[in-house]
Amino acid sequence: MGNHFKIYLKHLEKNKIYTFITLFGFAVSLMFVLLLWVYIRQELSVDQFHVNKDRIYRMNRESGATFGPAIADELKNKYPEIESFARIYENEGNARFRGNELTRYRYLLADSSFFSMFSFPLKAGEVSQVLAAKNSVVLSESFARKIYGGENPVGKSFTQDNLNFLVTGIFKDFPENTHFKRYDAIVNFRAMADIWGWKELLTTNNNSSFGLYLLTRPGTNFPAKIPQVFDQFKKDYWLYANNFAKTLKLDPLTEVYFSNESSPAIRQNSRTTLFVFGGIALLILIVAIINYINLTIAQSGFRSKEIAIKKLLGGSRKRLIRQHITESVAITLFSTLLAAGMAFLAEPFFNEQMSCELNLKSQMSLLLLAQLLIAVVAIGVISGIIPAIVANHLNPVEVVKGNVMRTSRKGYTKSLISFQYVVAIVLLICTWTIARQSSFLQQYDMGYNKENLFWMEITVGNGQRSAFRDVLKAIPGVVDVSFCRGTPTDGGNNQSFEYKGKPHSFQEFTVDSVFFKLFGMNVESTSTAYNKDGVWINRAAIQEMELGERPVTLPFYKENIPVLGIVKDFNFRSLRTKIGPLVVRQLHPNDACWKIVVKLSGTNIMGTTEAIRKAQSTFTGGVPMDSGFIDEEVNQWYLREVKQSKLIGAFTLLSIIISSMGIFAMSLYYIQQKVKEIGVRKVNGAKISEILTLLNKDFVRWVLVAYAISVPLAYYLMEKWLEDFAYRTALSPWTFVLAGLLALAIALITVSWQSWRAATRNPVEALRYE
Repeated sequence: MGNHFKIYLKHLEKNKIYTFITLFGFAVSLMFVLLLWVYIRQELSVDQFHVNKDRIYRMNRESGATFGPAIADELKNKYPEIESFARIYENEGNARFRGNELTRYRYLLADSSFFSMFSFPLKAGEVSQVLAAKNSVVLSESFARKIYGGENPVGKSFTQDNLNFLVTGIFKDFPENTHFKRYDAIVNFRAMADIWGWKELLTTNNNSSFGLYLLTRPGTNFPAKIPQVFDQFKKDYWLYANNFAKTLKLDPLTEVYFSNESSPAIRQNSRTTLFVFGGIALLILIVAIINYINLTIAQSGFRSKEIAIKKLLGGSRKRLIRQHITESVAITLFSTLLAAGMAFLAEPFFNEQMSCELNLKSQMSLLLLAQLLIAVVAIGVISGIIPAIVANHLNPVEVVKGNVMRTSRKGYTKSLISFQYVVAIVLLICTWTIARQSSFLQQYDMGYNKENLFWMEITVGNGQRSAFRDVLKAIPGVVDVSFCRGTPTDGGNNQSFEYKGKPHSFQEFTVDSVFFKLFGMNVESTSTAYNKDGVWINRAAIQEMELGERPVTLPFYKENIPVLGIVKDFNFRSLRTKIGPLVVRQLHPNDACWKIVVKLSGTNIMGTTEAIRKAQSTFTGGVPMDSGFIDEEVNQWYLREVKQSKLIGAFTLLSIIISSMGIFAMSLYYIQQKVKEIGVRKVNGAKISEILTLLNKDFVRWVLVAYAISVPLAYYLMEKWLEDFAYRTALSPWTFVLAGLLALAIALITVSWQSWRAATRNPVEALRYE
């Protein structure tokens, strides 16, 4: 075995190009496979660490997993199967933790049972006590360190919105493998009534915006009671009694992350996305294995005498096959070590594109290393078996005579090359289509102006709005200022009511007189006399409620509200959903608002926004605020598509490179078999162009076969993917044509260099030993 490895290492050293291509192709491919494998493994492990994972359910309905706060107590009192519950909501606030300085923080509102239901470890405090009091707050480890340094914050108080809170514990920052977002603190859910200034909040179901998790008792089957709960909801819960919700189900905790319905405070992913990336990883692995097989077969001619001598000296078939497999496993192992090092270097890029935190170092474990070792051996065996069979089919006597595999052109070589190009062409079409759709989404006319619009959270009182508007308009570069409750990027409020026996769900904006002009919205007057309670509605509302061409009133709940104008439809959600009905109310001096939108001139935007922030800080005495740009918020809706197109683009480039390596190797192998034929043709007067045509036509045929398979497959995949969008780009025929031409061009460029060398070679060299 030792002598065999010495011979093999000499072969690798002698054939440096082959060695580099083999190791580089395998290592880069395995790097991507390793990253995707760890990512999929991590995603599938979400919420698996909770001790009570098999007993926790999230209540769900078809239009969102949110319910009224009083539902939780009603269910627990009626059904003994429920041990406890946790209502969930998320919020942001400005608090004074130390001294008078205001600090903005994000917090989760949860019931006192939160830490006993879920297995999030505490660094300080008792599980049963940390959220027992109404004003209790548990800080995250990182936020506690940020605010208090090395000081123990437990027992310290702080204020927010003139309310006093007490730090009762510290929790370890939420890990990556949970469906909950990360927060600076967890606040007792009962405090929400005080924070919102709504005493009846917890005792009614008028606001159904809260997540609800149930912990069932061991040995019980509460999911079987859901039909009974549904029947009860139909009687006494307005959301179901008025047909705004029509389904009720329980999501097991481990399925919440992959659910289609959202609820407050959670992150989500799609199993389909995981399957897609799992499929890509498998395809890359298959392409890498095929590439290794092609390269090894291409080199078999150079090692044929070594193999033939071993067979003539009595080497058994099994021993020679074992030799090839051992070589393959060794190459795979070395490539995997390179891949692991490259994976650590590529980890930041991967995390950025996938919006995740792999943290490969922390993922390392004996189990992972054992799985990796098994995978290495399996890949090595699969990669080595076909070259071993090919080598063992050699006739040792013919090899020694110099007749090296002249008749060994097998159909599988064509199949392997074609398969590689199927993968490359499909990925190429997918990459271009996803990139086209991403560009379409970002450039689509949403029905309003989104450029040069800076929004800021409202931090001034109702009586200060006029004065603050004057302060902002005095800043150079500020064109106008609008106060509003609801913008095209946040969707405003929701109002649900019944009309003519049918349920209707409207989005609701409340805006000042500047809003429509600021956003460049087209408003058609109805000539209705001005009324302080008058509203504007969009065309989608008119069509849904069948109000006629120019309605003058809107039946809203039990009122008929004057319609002042009709707003041309504009998108107030992402382009995955169609435009829905909208009502726009007037913002009166005593009405609360959420945001201030500032129209900028477009010159020196950074300087203008900095001046706005300084003016806000001076005016409010340093109250922290959220701010941003409308166009950036719109682009955030489609960030996933942009990132996915970049990542799949990287996979496509890798696939093309590997396929080119494979076809380069097979061209060597193929032309080696044609050496005598080329010599004879040249002696008989064949032109170089004829020789090139002879050598290239088979490779062109392979790519054309791959193209014929790729087009319908890519078309089907992209049609299915585009179904998720209400507004979508068309599948351009040019995308398919250009993908085929590019694949063909790459194949011809890769092969033609070898073909040219063979075609211009002196025929005497080819026929010298014949």
